[in-house]
Amino acid sequence: MYLEISLQQLLEWTKQAVEAGVQAYIKHTEPLSDRIKQADAKRYIARMGYQPVMLRKWVDAGLITRVKTSEKQNAAAWYSLADIKNLISSLQLKEICNNQDN
Repeated sequence: MYLEISLQQLLEWTKQAVEAGVQAYIKHTEPLSDRIKQADAKRYIARMGYQPVMLRKWVDAGLITRVKTSEKQNAAAWYSLADIKNLISSLQLKEICNNQDN
């Protein structure tokens, strides 16, 4: 079996995969610059076409990790942008593969 995808789909997925790779490099070399606040993570997710509520669902599913700066209830929550970009790239590829089954 082979996948038949449009050039536009391939370009979009490749772009996302490259961005995820670059961000993973940044996370490795400058870990603190990879961290984003929860509000920024939700805005990024929305910009990528996903509902902001997905951030919580992805954390609950163990797909990404939330880091809190302290045990206080209102402590800031941080996320890895590299992890979010990698997950979105994977979700896009999964969607392309699943669309081939239809």
